[in-house]
Amino acid sequence: MKTTTEQRLYFERLVARAEQEISQQPEQYKRRLQNLVYLGYAVILGLLASLVLLAGGTIWLALSSSALLLLLLKTKLIIVLLVVLWVLVRSVFIKLPRPQGYALERDRYPRLWAEVDQLSKTLSTPPIHQILLNAQMNASLIQTPRFGLLGPTENTLIIGLELLLALSTQQARSVLAHELAHLSGNHSKFAGKIYRLRQNWFTIHQAFIQANAWGTEIIRHFFAWYAPYFAGYSYALARNNEYEADYIASRLTSREAAASALVAVNVLGELTQQQFWTPLFTRPYSQSQPESQIYTLLQQFYQQTEGNTEEFKRYLHKALQRQTEINDTHPALMERLKALKLANLPASHSDATHTTHEAKAITWLEPERATVFKHFNRQWVDTYGAHWDDLHERSKLARKTVNQLKMRLYEELSTHERWQLAQLTDEYLIEQDALPLYQHYAQAHPEHLQADLAIGRLLLERGDSSGIAYLEQAMREPSLQLAAAETAWRFYSKQQQTEHSKQWLIQLEAATDRLNAARQERAELPTTADLIEPSPESLSQLKPLVASLAKHKNVQALWLAEKQVAYFPNYPVYVVAVKIRGFVLNREKLQAKLLNELDSPIDLFLINSLAHKKLFKQASTVGRRLD
Repeated sequence: MKTTTEQRLYFERLVARAEQEISQQPEQYKRRLQNLVYLGYAVILGLLASLVLLAGGTIWLALSSSALLLLLLKTKLIIVLLVVLWVLVRSVFIKLPRPQGYALERDRYPRLWAEVDQLSKTLSTPPIHQILLNAQMNASLIQTPRFGLLGPTENTLIIGLELLLALSTQQARSVLAHELAHLSGNHSKFAGKIYRLRQNWFTIHQAFIQANAWGTEIIRHFFAWYAPYFAGYSYALARNNEYEADYIASRLTSREAAASALVAVNVLGELTQQQFWTPLFTRPYSQSQPESQIYTLLQQFYQQTEGNTEEFKRYLHKALQRQTEINDTHPALMERLKALKLANLPASHSDATHTTHEAKAITWLEPERATVFKHFNRQWVDTYGAHWDDLHERSKLARKTVNQLKMRLYEELSTHERWQLAQLTDEYLIEQDALPLYQHYAQAHPEHLQADLAIGRLLLERGDSSGIAYLEQAMREPSLQLAAAETAWRFYSKQQQTEHSKQWLIQLEAATDRLNAARQERAELPTTADLIEPSPESLSQLKPLVASLAKHKNVQALWLAEKQVAYFPNYPVYVVAVKIRGFVLNREKLQAKLLNELDSPIDLFLINSLAHKKLFKQASTVGRRLD
């Protein structure tokens, strides 16, 4: 199986090849892409044809020749036919996920639907069947086949509440025009088809992965190859689609509106994340009750930021510096603005959203705007309220513990207390600086690499690249590699230091692969597993955990062994083997009861002498008895 890095590099090479072909040999590129489309449809139609022929043939045999039907029954070939028929049914009629969101019905939101209907009529698009609202600063169009892989599609327009709160009506109209342009009769028919197929193949691929149902293996493997390949090879055309959709949106509204819409979505999305959502999620540390009117606060936030020209310019500068990555279907902001040939960029939030001249797009939800706010406010509390309460309670306990520790001299604190002081300050007392505490701790305990990880992270958060050295030190500990590599990769990506970013991305991907392999290794105990003798430390650690298990009436004796693992061997996987005594009527029920006796936070398997004879024999031979 290819590593994550190998898969990414393969995908990038495929995209680069497509970019070269579309620029140098556009007709050949289009022809090859068309052949890929035919291949996908051929597989689906082949499945359908096989299903029809097999079902029809079986019925015909049954009706035309009772002797042949009897032969099929006697030789059990009828079972084979039924199995194949079932496989085809499962493959063709796999259930695809439906788009999720708050439904905006036509009769309750006439103003929004009037906007969409007018754009749809002008652009000659297929009908929009439903409009859903979610909480994002975005809009999208999703087509979902009605009957598994077959049948007509249902067109769903998804609009973000943040988008409607932040943008003017003219701005939002341009965004909707861009999305609908992908379905437009004015759009390149071939480009529009590819746009829709990219989405459909990906949806089908994900559906097969999630279903993982028996009988879909062959078609699942096909789409595991086909969907990523089609996505990669069609990336070049997908980027061109975005430029074309921008152009169509500019024709329907204006070039200034289309350009400022792009600026607003890119700039205000990042500004909102950094200045509204991030500070909001620090409030549980000091505020006991979660905010109940979150989207009213967000609306006020946009009103307050409209006059902050300098802040807008700062975020705009960052957005304009971003370059298009090889796997970006949407080109970077600067490239899209250049394609629109805009003379002047917006200099403020007000300029970007035309707020000095017209209302925000949220007015499209009248007369039901209050109902929408009520729904999304309640949804936010339902999603984050419990976490807010839990974090506030933990923060109170942490502050109490930190205050108690600080009442003593630092030199008097134990190793555990010094680490606790640094960690609690870092996690819960966000107004205080935990870096000196970690640094003092690391000086006394250089072997504790988790301190290096924390120091490196805090230094990079301040823009201090000296933190990289600490992360490199933390990488010596396998269990910290994922966090260290991700922290360094994000830092260099934000700094747009491409080469350093790529180097750390490779390490991040390798760490991710190791972690996934380790999880898989620890998730199962096959009968072929190699068991080894546990260490004395393991025995002393496990004895208290299995004490209650030893008292069970059906437990005669216990042994402890370890599963030999290739990944993270410093973190053992334990195997507790139970010798059963007495008569057992229900083995599965007994196993469940024995598992309930264990309350272990570590990786542990429980086997017994009745249900796992081979493993039990090995564990009782190489393991240590727990007396």
